[in-house]
Amino acid sequence: MRKEWIGQNPYSDLHLSAAIKHQLVDLVNEFVDGHFQQYEDFVAIDNRQVNKQRWKHLKSKDDLHVYEDRCHQETDQDMEPWQPVSSQGGAAPTKSDMPVLLRVGTVLGRLDDLMFGCVNPTMGTMRIRASYVHDVHTAAVLCPVIEPSKEEPFRSLIVKWLTLDNPFESTNLVKTRDFVYIEATGILHFANGDQVGYHLKHSVEFPETTPRPSIIRAKMSYNLLERIALNI
Repeated sequence: MRKEWIGQNPYSDLHLSAAIKHQLVDLVNEFVDGHFQQYEDFVAIDNRQVNKQRWKHLKSKDDLHVYEDRCHQETDQDMEPWQPVSSQGGAAPTKSDMPVLLRVGTVLGRLDDLMFGCVNPTMGTMRIRASYVHDVHTAAVLCPVIEPSKEEPFRSLIVKWLTLDNPFESTNLVKTRDFVYIEATGILHFANGDQVGYHLKHSVEFPETTPRPSIIRAKMSYNLLERIALNI
């Protein structure tokens, strides 16, 4: 990662209206709420026991185990970037369009610490995170939609752009890929009061963010839910 990576914003003219920001908030709520209910059922009803007929084991590391939903049929639409309703006639992806993985296990630490590491809504916090997660080549904040507050320090919704490190960039063997996406974080609560943190990333597109020459526009879709649990 180059030291001067931060602040190289190729889409500085992106300005979102209040209506578009509201659409993005609704998109995040739809994604998070749907998976939140499934997660609460898994904890409260299934007692965190994985149904092996539904979930296929993918990999494990230490006490963390990742499973893929056998019932989910992934299609090309699963990773389609969201676009404003005015640009696509209202055909925004729904929560069911996201590939579903289940990660089960425990890690040491507090939920606040985990969420603090996820929230990076500014250039400064992105730079700090990139100093220990060495996978970013260039990055920029395109537009803040919801910024953390004193009352909700872990709630954020930011439109971002980044390119990943490409060791073959100078050889032209592999083209550089970039992402335009929303990153959202926050805290929800189970019916019993347990706190659950969420961290979501999903590709978006706007008329002002068309891919640059020689750059391939990649897609991402990611929604992580974590809860604090005692004596498990």
